[in-house]
Amino acid sequence: MNEILNMALPLVGVVLGGVITFVIQQSSIRKQQEFEREKIKIDNFYKEEIRKFETYNKILQIDGIYRIHDKSHHQGASELNRDNYNEYMRPVLFDIFHLLDEEIAEEVNNIEDIYERQAVMEEADEFDQEKLSNSYEKIILLIKQQFKKHRESKRNLRSA
Repeated sequence: MNEILNMALPLVGVVLGGVITFVIQQSSIRKQQEFEREKIKIDNFYKEEIRKFETYNKILQIDGIYRIHDKSHHQGASELNRDNYNEYMRPVLFDIFHLLDEEIAEEVNNIEDIYERQAVMEEADEFDQEKLSNSYEKIILLIKQQFKKHRESKRNLRSA
């Protein structure tokens, strides 16, 4: 009986050691997998942010090159040029629509809703041009504010 016990104890020790090692390895693997998932999420977030800011930059460039929005400083009247908006700005906005900040997406939707209503009704309301101009101006303002926040966060990172 003593011999069996002497043979069984090392075997129990090996099995118990194997079980403990297995549990520890599984825990380490799960932690590593969770770390990798988080890293992928963060990487994807930053890739999307880079794409968004590159497109924001393109939007500001288009706004400066083409006459998307005409504003008369003497009369205070402003007008969104529908043809230029549809040809140059709209495709860029909708290319990253899923990445747009909520406020910008709302203003794009406002413009789209007005143009859609005008197409269905075959006429414009008297305040449509003002609403279109306001929405477009807000889009440009919000993009500029995003760049400002981005620059401030970079400055804060450098000084920390």
